[in-house]
Amino acid sequence: MQKLTLLSLLAIISCASVCAQDPDYRFGKVSLDELRMESYEKDPDADAVILYEDNYLNYQFTSTVSLVQEYRARVKILKPGGTDNADVSIYYYDRPKIRENVTGIDAAAYNLVDGKIVKTPLKRQYIFTETIGEYGRLIKFSIPEVREGTVIEYKYRKTSANITDIPSFVFQHDIPVAFSRMEADIPEFFNFNYETKGYVSVKVTRNSVTGTLGSGANSMNYTVTELKAEGTDIPALKKESYVWCLDDFRSMLKFELAQIALPYSMIQNFATSWKDVNEALRKSSFDTHTRINNPFKEEVAQIKASDATLVGKAQAVLRLVQSKMKWNGDYRLFSDSPRAAANKGTGSSADINFVLMAALKDAGFDVAPVMLSPRHMGRLSYTHPTIDGIHAFVLRVGGSDPSNPENYVYVDGTDVNSNLNLLPVELSVDRARVYGVDGEAGWCDLTKLAQNRVSISMIVRVAPDGTLKGRIMEFYSNQPAMALSKQYAAAKSKEEYIESLEKEHGIQIEELEVDNAGSAQVAQNYEMSRQLDCTDEFIYVNSTVIPFMSTNELNAQSRTLPMEFQLPIAYDIRCSLELPEGYSVEELPKNINMTACEKGLSCKYMTQITNRYLQFNFVFQQPRIIFLPTEFPDVNMFYGMVTDLSNSRIVLRKTNAQQG
Repeated sequence: MQKLTLLSLLAIISCASVCAQDPDYRFGKVSLDELRMESYEKDPDADAVILYEDNYLNYQFTSTVSLVQEYRARVKILKPGGTDNADVSIYYYDRPKIRENVTGIDAAAYNLVDGKIVKTPLKRQYIFTETIGEYGRLIKFSIPEVREGTVIEYKYRKTSANITDIPSFVFQHDIPVAFSRMEADIPEFFNFNYETKGYVSVKVTRNSVTGTLGSGANSMNYTVTELKAEGTDIPALKKESYVWCLDDFRSMLKFELAQIALPYSMIQNFATSWKDVNEALRKSSFDTHTRINNPFKEEVAQIKASDATLVGKAQAVLRLVQSKMKWNGDYRLFSDSPRAAANKGTGSSADINFVLMAALKDAGFDVAPVMLSPRHMGRLSYTHPTIDGIHAFVLRVGGSDPSNPENYVYVDGTDVNSNLNLLPVELSVDRARVYGVDGEAGWCDLTKLAQNRVSISMIVRVAPDGTLKGRIMEFYSNQPAMALSKQYAAAKSKEEYIESLEKEHGIQIEELEVDNAGSAQVAQNYEMSRQLDCTDEFIYVNSTVIPFMSTNELNAQSRTLPMEFQLPIAYDIRCSLELPEGYSVEELPKNINMTACEKGLSCKYMTQITNRYLQFNFVFQQPRIIFLPTEFPDVNMFYGMVTDLSNSRIVLRKTNAQQG
């Protein structure tokens, strides 16, 4: 009996030892446990999970210096929606002198068939290359035989002549990661600064080892910095509403080159501060292009000599350039040739704004570029300045607005509907840098340049048959005006625009007029009608006639990321509603006056009845556009209350005398 107990104990220990073994992450060593896996414990709703990810980067010294990245990943497909992970894209750069090559591609799918592991390798003929722009290339392949339950693996090797640019190590993906490991071996000849970003922290360790360059008598030792990071059970970065750029919050390790000190070569220093960025740009074509000659001299001379105000002259120059050059949709910091783009009549954001800068200078204005990254491309870094993080610029114009204490307005030439202090939403960022200004003084916030307002006045009446008719007068200022102008211009005809407005508001429209489209102040007026919900006894009218906010798009149990709304905004809706004869007001929405987040949000609704007229005033204001995740409960509750108010109704009841 004692012997059996001992044997049992040994068996238990042996089993425990086997079960406790770490997963085998060697390429091709997919296990039965991985194939039998049906869900990921840390995220049961996940469509797929990265079981293992390895990213190794080092420098190789031959006749030249190369940067080599070796990547491999193992992914478990848990649901049919996860099969998209079998579609792999690898970007590389193919430009003379700084070419990149991708080699060693290997991939396979593993499935469990009749209890056995069946491997389906990727065939070479299913690997394709796609051209992205002039020098960009994209290698694409789809791993075959992938379905629910499949485990896929793939790996590749990228060799780059661009030794100054270490790609970011991304730890957080759109699906969860069970285990991620990265290592970068950086020789002492390259001095990089690095920063971790994102809401999920990953511990980075740093160690020094010795490397050898050359052989024999010609060899030399050098110090290699080993940066290592490991992460386990990294949650997926899930999309949430009202986020400008998801990558702003993605967990990653970013590198910034500070210095190159190769043996027997001059030391090269790179930007580590905004002063360094400014200095580097001064030595580049960027600075040269800030001093180009104005290609529209005659037209600008006429504007300068006119009797228009300074504001009028600045607007005229902006409209001139917008009429001469069409934006091609590309955001750029640098330009190959602004003059060539002007002659062609089309160009990137840099092409157009360099020409606009020259024209404004020629008109007598002081102009400075304001560097930024469009919202969808991520924010500029406060702590690690780099030229690579700047993707566009707008212009700060001095001397054009005497009412402004700083005497500045901001302009961009890419959108024909833009104006002074009215930038496209994509360029209305909270972090921008004035070129040539060092330190904290260089920062500026472009989200609050002008007051965005929508004012609506309604004079309507309700007929006894439940028909609502009347006139609506709408006035849009700044960003709302820009949005309406774009919508109006995008319609193929006025009739098509009216149809879209009718569908949006659930009304019939007659005699619509849009005044000053394309300006910062747009008016829209129209006659409208609608058949209201009614019974033999009651007529129901929406609390704001046309619903203001039918659904709360923030509605969720919790929030991980900050809320980043489009723009600061104020709505003011005033209505005079004539009641039908024989009816009285049975029920009204409650008057409210509420604020949230230290008056970052406010809403007021007031009603008043005088004789046969009901007046209401609805005011919604959101001067803040960015709210922290900790403020989500308050913001969500506020938006929920506004939605409830918007969906509530004014109830009219037929009087007793009328009923009889």
